[in-house]
Amino acid sequence: MRSRSLSSLAALALLPVLTTASTARAAGPKEVALADRSLWPGHLRSPQDFDQASRAENLVFAQVLGELEARSAEFPTLLGVKQVHAESVRRWLEQMKATVATNLRTARATCGAPSELGCAEEVPTAANVVRQGGAFVASLPPEYKAWLAMDERFYSVYAKEQLRLAALFPSPTSEILTFGEGEDTGAQWPDRRFLLTFDDGPTPAGGGTDRLATLLRARQASGIFFVLGDALKARQDKTSAASLKALYEGQCVGSHGQKHASHQKMATWKESLEESRTRVADLGLAGTGKVLFRPPYGQRTEELTRFLASQGSQVMLWNIDSQDWNATVAPGPTGDRVITLMLLWRRGIVLFHDVHNKVHEAVPRLLDFAQATGLQWKDCHSL
Repeated sequence: MRSRSLSSLAALALLPVLTTASTARAAGPKEVALADRSLWPGHLRSPQDFDQASRAENLVFAQVLGELEARSAEFPTLLGVKQVHAESVRRWLEQMKATVATNLRTARATCGAPSELGCAEEVPTAANVVRQGGAFVASLPPEYKAWLAMDERFYSVYAKEQLRLAALFPSPTSEILTFGEGEDTGAQWPDRRFLLTFDDGPTPAGGGTDRLATLLRARQASGIFFVLGDALKARQDKTSAASLKALYEGQCVGSHGQKHASHQKMATWKESLEESRTRVADLGLAGTGKVLFRPPYGQRTEELTRFLASQGSQVMLWNIDSQDWNATVAPGPTGDRVITLMLLWRRGIVLFHDVHNKVHEAVPRLLDFAQATGLQWKDCHSL
């Protein structure tokens, strides 16, 4: 297995490289990974249940990742890109193997014996998780057959979603990789810590933003609403500053830029940041010590990140994309997808959109799931 990994990385080095001068855009994936949690034979009612399911998700993902890595010479065709940025793909593959190894070590802390599902005596490392994943899949009891078929399909599509972003990075940039400490995806947070975030609002009065903020307050939960400056101004003009304060009471507000446009190629990105962040600050909506910025599509430059750092702020990306904006994803599968990715990642920032209706079914379900399995939502005010 080690020799196959080395040969795969060598094949990556021979692929055409996407240069930073490219004008490629990271449009949404042609196919979205969809899960069906009803096929899982076990329960999700306790922290131990979470660990068991998390072990299974990480091991299947590792096995699928190994299969895809062995086909690295085919990445341009598999991922639907003309060229591949090999170094970005290499970074992502290494990071994900290390993540899986860490997650397995943590999730196996609740194993009673090596014979339990997803448990083993061998300590997981980045070098052996693919092999451990293959052994796990090969030894699954018959009652897991339907779930396994679904899960392998899910991760085959999900890994391609992620590999495609890595293959393109940094032309364009996205949430797939960071430029350093001035950016946060949530992937390095403590175990079982998550944050809800919502982009593209606010909606007109009485719309999705109002409904979602009311729900979060009722459930004593908080999230960050990354607002568009133009939408915020439009709502303020039709209502008032006081009504906006009431709308976001108990929540936090960050900037999504003045307009929903890539800030990687935008000549006026600094003006967009300053205008949108100033409006949030002047209205007293931030709820945190700094007005965080989420770039539309995750597209930004190192210069932008450095500028925010000089202002005492940072870029907030995400590692769990609900795909709730995607017309091909129904409300039920949206929740199933997020729960599956929470089991895989075990930590992180969840991306939703308060301007789309699917969030209203998914979020209550996630709150119930977290409460039952002992997960913790980060208080946005502590960031």
